[in-house]
Amino acid sequence: MTWNLWGRFGDNWQRRQRAIAATIRTQRPEFVALQETWAVGDRRQADLLGAELGLSSAFALSRMPGDPDPGVRLGLAVLSRYPLLGVERCPLSDETVALRAEIRLGHRSLHFLTTCLDWEEDHEDQRLQQVDGLLELVSKLSVSGDMVVVAGDLNAPADRPEIKRLLGVLHDCGQQLGPTYSSGNPYLGRGEWLEDHRIDYILTALATPEEPRRCRSWLAGLDEDHGKPPSDHYAVVSDIPLAS
Repeated sequence: MTWNLWGRFGDNWQRRQRAIAATIRTQRPEFVALQETWAVGDRRQADLLGAELGLSSAFALSRMPGDPDPGVRLGLAVLSRYPLLGVERCPLSDETVALRAEIRLGHRSLHFLTTCLDWEEDHEDQRLQQVDGLLELVSKLSVSGDMVVVAGDLNAPADRPEIKRLLGVLHDCGQQLGPTYSSGNPYLGRGEWLEDHRIDYILTALATPEEPRRCRSWLAGLDEDHGKPPSDHYAVVSDIPLAS
């Protein structure tokens, strides 16, 4: 599962937080990638969600939109139903990073990566640089036969050069899904360049070509907050068979 949680934006982030937790609980994912997840001092949204849902958690600061409250910092997080064997903050460019969580499954490791690429329309060159860094990381992690899943808000539609470069190497589990940043979402600012596009992805680099073909994906986070979505992004959930 991957979900951009929209930090503490909106008129009632505490209510949205309760709906976010309820949505994740209903979906019962084994691994969750979070973007725009908040931290205030030593208090982290990911840790609160992990404690409530019985999941391990990890957090890393990364480049995100600024919260009006200077005490609130935004970043990336991973939640896991399994213990985290290792956690690493991997620079992609400047302040943009990927968060890597390693989980041991059978005889191999799964490297679950999340990131949030630059969101500005004129930052295509920066996103291409970040994609190159991400692919270099995936290549390094895959060389020993380990499994790699990349899940996150990539801030570009699938037909853009930066995403095409990624999809030349990784399998897109949600290619049949509709927009994840939708004008049907009341929190979306109108006229944004990413409006009505799918910009949230779950991508796999697995051992055999048969595994990705069996992926099944769907959207969540549509109306769980009293008929409203809990975030300005919809969540993507994929059922991926992982051979151990």
